[in-house]
Amino acid sequence: MRLWPLACLTMIFAQNAHGQDLDLSSLGISDLLKRQAEGPLSCVQIASAVTARIEALDERLKVFITVNPKLAETARALDAARVSGAPLGPLHCVPLAVKDNFNTFDMPTSGGSVLLRDSRPSEDSFAVARLRAAGALIIGKTNLDELAVAGSTISSIRGQTLNPYDQSRFAAGSSGGSAVAVSTGIATVAIGTETVNSLRNAANSAGVVAIRPTRGLVSRTGVIPLSTTMDVVGSFGRTVADAAILLKVLSGRDPLDPWTTSVEAIRLDSFGKVVPAELRGKRIGVLRNLFGHSPEHAPVNAVMADALNRLRSAGAEIVDIDDTRFDSEKSYEDLNVNNYEFKPLFERYLAQLGPKAPIKTVREYVDADKYPPTMRSYLANAVKWQAPLEMQEYLQKLAAIADMRKFVLDLFESKKLDVLAYPMQKRASLRLTDTPKPERNGIFASALGFPAIDLPAGMTAPDAAAPDGVPVGLDLIGRPFDDEALQAIAAGVERVVAGRRPPRVGP
Repeated sequence: MRLWPLACLTMIFAQNAHGQDLDLSSLGISDLLKRQAEGPLSCVQIASAVTARIEALDERLKVFITVNPKLAETARALDAARVSGAPLGPLHCVPLAVKDNFNTFDMPTSGGSVLLRDSRPSEDSFAVARLRAAGALIIGKTNLDELAVAGSTISSIRGQTLNPYDQSRFAAGSSGGSAVAVSTGIATVAIGTETVNSLRNAANSAGVVAIRPTRGLVSRTGVIPLSTTMDVVGSFGRTVADAAILLKVLSGRDPLDPWTTSVEAIRLDSFGKVVPAELRGKRIGVLRNLFGHSPEHAPVNAVMADALNRLRSAGAEIVDIDDTRFDSEKSYEDLNVNNYEFKPLFERYLAQLGPKAPIKTVREYVDADKYPPTMRSYLANAVKWQAPLEMQEYLQKLAAIADMRKFVLDLFESKKLDVLAYPMQKRASLRLTDTPKPERNGIFASALGFPAIDLPAGMTAPDAAAPDGVPVGLDLIGRPFDDEALQAIAAGVERVVAGRRPPRVGP
């Protein structure tokens, strides 16, 4: 049963009705911390505003699978901690949404699947435990592509999350629920996961910032997995600064995730304190092969041209790169290994749930036939392949990843580049009636394990369904473990381009 205690929450917050007038969509992390410290803003008022926002928007947009039934209780406890003078965390009562593939001990972790909707892991994921320790106000678990497999945020529990700028369009995914929660002001920040495109294409459609960190910066323990090679935990915010603050809270060594052994390569003492970089003299390599050249690509290309002109005017050096190795469709086939790694990882996750696990194998999941059609071809291979990690094709893809990684690192060096840049999608967010692919470009950072940030570059031309147009995301890739420099450049780009427009969704 879906936890949806809104009527109860509304009664609990009735004595704090003025909190429902609080405009969370205009407040970032530092604003909320400052207002709480100076008074009279309380966490209960913040939670009341969150609840009002959910009531107004969620049925239309389908953002959440589960709303935290202890939201009011948590808010009161956070207020009591402040009054007591106890040390407060860096996210004290910051409203935060969690993608529903992160384990939470107090709410179901469904992965969007009706088969797992009552699954309650005994412990929080590493990431969620860090968020609780930081004092975050966890709103609930957001909708996602079931098991995070596809890219349209469709689950068998909640259906499809819709684009807040135009509800006739996709919200992308698989982290679409988290991105829309931030875009609409339900949450200040959110966490998601990405295997290929899931953080950044959701940010592209929702007009927010998503950070995909260097692989190994954030632990994946307690997250429903797809790929050892490609999975990361990342952050959403309405600004680079907010997404970076959240990422700092999440970052650190976890003995249960061997990839985090390399986290010491980043100076975590200064990490997350983003100062926008001066762009004069920064060399931005623009991957021209990742732009489309047909009429349907014109809206994105126009936004990107304007953004790049603004960066030139700010003194950035735009270095055009035309190399056929940057071919998203071919590279998706050559570099994507998650389909091979999914089955053993998912079955290991199910085994960790213990005897109460509702299913134990991918075969049981498929045979139940309760998943969205978008997963069908992916699951067909998962069932068919008996030993996917021993297949020659898998080993060839790993070799291709190593080769491409060296090529891109050499490109940074030979061209003296600070970042690579390109549109996250060659096409604007697709309408629900569209059948062609959105032509996403996220595979390069994902396969190589490089850090990447997607941020709003501007809006397409308005039309009847989207009176302000729809967002277009500019993607930036940095060198591995150079996350801090990438964030600073992204913040500088954000300041110059100023591409974000909030959606007009009410209430």
